[in-house]
Amino acid sequence: MIPAIKAEFRKLVTVRSTYVISGLATALVIFFAFYIEGYKLGVSDVAYHPNLLASDVTGALSTTAIFASIIAILLVSHEYRYNTIMHTLTATNNRMKVLVGKFLAVSAYALLFAAFIGVLSPVMSYLGIRAHGMQMPHQIIHYGDLIWRTLFYGWGTGMIGLVISVLVRNQVASIVSMFLIPGVVENLLGLLLKKDTIYLPFSSLDQVINSGSTNPAQGMLTPGKAAGVFAIYLVVGWIVAAVLFVRRDAN
Repeated sequence: MIPAIKAEFRKLVTVRSTYVISGLATALVIFFAFYIEGYKLGVSDVAYHPNLLASDVTGALSTTAIFASIIAILLVSHEYRYNTIMHTLTATNNRMKVLVGKFLAVSAYALLFAAFIGVLSPVMSYLGIRAHGMQMPHQIIHYGDLIWRTLFYGWGTGMIGLVISVLVRNQVASIVSMFLIPGVVENLLGLLLKKDTIYLPFSSLDQVINSGSTNPAQGMLTPGKAAGVFAIYLVVGWIVAAVLFVRRDAN
């Protein structure tokens, strides 16, 4: 088990795509947080916004978490694309060990990614505000609530990418699915499900991070309930993915 886990971590940290995609996400956060959400803000926007830094955390992660899912997709789809999956599967006596290794590698990366973006965004916003010569008002930040929602959202997004890539096994199709399902498929299902749209997988995950619109009185889920709904989808998805990964041929 340990060699399989180490192998997946080695794959993650030795390919250029991990660093290129992570660097792109970092550059986007630095630009938007420092310039758009910091330096360009007016005095009134800063003075009367006690939740500014907390909203910077959730806003930045909800925008950039897709990069973590793409890296998760590439961890699987690269092997199928270049046919190195044959070596991976023959190097271990149990395919589940390979899947567990990928799960742990993506989990570690997604959590680190979420923590990094969650810290970088408010810091850059603060620096942008100070660079503009404005004072930051007292901020109201519920650290415990913000931390778990941030980490769960980042981890959940990475897990979705990993599950999709294990099921589809095609790089282009997996990446396209990550963009189409939340934007197109769930919107179309919303026409049929109406208010029950909040129970769809991407919609429930989105409600974990966007707590400003999760008031139950508005027909939305609380972050805790949304996380529970998403966890059910994730467990079912992993069961299906694991069964297919173990039983299907490697080609």
